[in-house]
Amino acid sequence: MFFNHKDAEQNQNHNPFFYYGGNYPGETTEPFYHSGVTEYTLRVSVSTHIGKVRGNHEDNFYLEGLYMNDIFRNDFSASYTVRSADGMTFAVFDGMGGAAYGEVASEIAVRTLRKYEKKLKYADGTRMLDQLVSSYTTEANDAICDMLTEKHCAVGGTTFSMLYFMGDAVKLYYLGDSRMYRYQSDGLTRLTRDHTVANQKVDAAIYTEEEAKHSPDQHRLTLFIGSDRKKVGLNADSRPPMPLEIGSKFLLCTDGLTNMCSDEEIHSLLSQNYFNEAAVLVQAALQNGGADNITCIVLEVLPASSEEET
Repeated sequence: MFFNHKDAEQNQNHNPFFYYGGNYPGETTEPFYHSGVTEYTLRVSVSTHIGKVRGNHEDNFYLEGLYMNDIFRNDFSASYTVRSADGMTFAVFDGMGGAAYGEVASEIAVRTLRKYEKKLKYADGTRMLDQLVSSYTTEANDAICDMLTEKHCAVGGTTFSMLYFMGDAVKLYYLGDSRMYRYQSDGLTRLTRDHTVANQKVDAAIYTEEEAKHSPDQHRLTLFIGSDRKKVGLNADSRPPMPLEIGSKFLLCTDGLTNMCSDEEIHSLLSQNYFNEAAVLVQAALQNGGADNITCIVLEVLPASSEEET
């Protein structure tokens, strides 16, 4: 849920947790709600599959230090719970490039993110978090560009979608077309906007939203890690912090899911409260054709006493 400053002025006296960021050291001046939810259980489910068409798996994921490796590269799923996710980072990546260079690019991005694990864990406010993510995307971009130059590959890189838990809120960052959603009982909200030529043409009133969905430009990325060969710094897109609410779910996924399943189907599956919801979503994408690699992470915010930590 995002707010402009006019909305903020109208609402700040009606909600005890609403305030303009910046009241505390290290925070931005963006307005957002504090939910007050600091004790909760987070159920984490992850699933990835090579799909039915691709010859190699170019996706990757990051779960607070855990990422894909050759042992479970083509088909893997897991589910677990933690008492609190404060300071934890979750992300998905979708590599692209000739030969197996997309696979290499996404792994470079994951390994680079792992280097920032401790710094992110103890980030002091949103300003420091923004700076750390900017440093990360720049370092990962430079490393991928160096790899592509060495391999004489003209085009390559990886998408990046990341969710970070900070106190009673979450902060998201993204590049490319790997999406993030928030599920609530009354609907599914897309939190990201694809960085594609199609969306640029929508903004320029060349396409309607419906025309963009069926255009080849829908898969032509404008931003991703590895896109900036000038090495002047690459910043991820982001949003103001969002409040944690018991019962809400966050979905991070590559386009192997969203190209195969509609938002309505995703919402329907998440509403049924399967234990490993990521695996259920991946299976739905496979049943609908599995035309690409598929990777999903589902993060469900549950009451603190609902499950034991595993």
